[in-house]
Amino acid sequence: MAGWKDVLMDVLKLTDEVKRLNTLTDKLTDRTVDIDKRVVRLETMVEMSRKRGGRS
Repeated sequence: MAGWKDVLMDVLKLTDEVKRLNTLTDKLTDRTVDIDKRVVRLETMVEMSRKRGGRS
């Protein structure tokens, strides 16, 4: 049976891992928002091009 020190160490390790994963999730969220903004700009450009007749 694990002693209370082992349990405490496991909890501390899990806490660190959760913090690390939370940081990674925040970074992925930021990247996703950036990609979404780019896609919206591309969609807008395509729609404007279609309204102008599609060809220069």
